[in-house]
Amino acid sequence: MATAASRVMDDMTTAGGSTSLTTGNQKDVVESTLRTVDESTKTATGISLFHILTLASIGGSLALFFAGKKSAAIFVGLWPPTFQALKSVADTNKENRK
Repeated sequence: MATAASRVMDDMTTAGGSTSLTTGNQKDVVESTLRTVDESTKTATGISLFHILTLASIGGSLALFFAGKKSAAIFVGLWPPTFQALKSVADTNKENRK
């Protein structure tokens, strides 16, 4: 039985000295893993994993800010839009595959 890492390596091709993932009918292991974890989190908690990560990063940013670590707070404060963008892409790709 192949591991997820070996499947990713099998999906990789070398063209012109650079390595890239193949596209087309190949299944994206990372995306399907994120979708699976998100669905299991929704089942267990009723809230999407991406929403939990968004709220946690906002809380972490506030905690860092009030602890006087303003640069770190700004850095962590930039994460929520990224988590929401990842959720949007995962949901869109899930709908397109149906």
